[in-house]
Amino acid sequence: MRFSFIALASVATLLAACSSRPPLTAQAPAASAVAPQKTASASAQGNSVNQAQLDAEKLAAQVRQQRADLNASQVLFDFDDYRVKSDYTDMLQKQAQFMKAQGIDKLVLQGNSDERGGAEYNLALGQKRADAVRKALVLLGAPEDRIETISFGKEKPKATCHEESCWSQNRRVDFVHSDKH
Repeated sequence: MRFSFIALASVATLLAACSSRPPLTAQAPAASAVAPQKTASASAQGNSVNQAQLDAEKLAAQVRQQRADLNASQVLFDFDDYRVKSDYTDMLQKQAQFMKAQGIDKLVLQGNSDERGGAEYNLALGQKRADAVRKALVLLGAPEDRIETISFGKEKPKATCHEESCWSQNRRVDFVHSDKH
């Protein structure tokens, strides 16, 4: 009987030892040591994503500003002429470089004339001016398939007085960049 009692006590002790848990203080440091690593890693990853998003937004803002600056450009022409003057080479080079760098941009060149002459003549002259600027841009490396030309003739004056100071502002090609197709 004594043997049974010892065997029973041994089994009870063994079962009790297997079912007991380590004290909470032993688990707490291990859990807290792992948690900061996960938090730090998640935080670093979150910061990386946030920084990438901020960088992308900054780049997009820079491109929008470049586009606005280029849209403010124009090429002016002499009376009854559609030759692009060499004075515009640097500006046209910037236009071409932007078009090459921005693979989705389209450019509309809007040809204009002053009020003197008939409507048909001024539409044709405005078209020749826009086509001349397009040819110059293509020669500088701008993608031809993303440049469109249109003529407004005398229908879209920039200045409205009836003298040379206004007419010289109306003989122009305007640039309209767009990232929409």
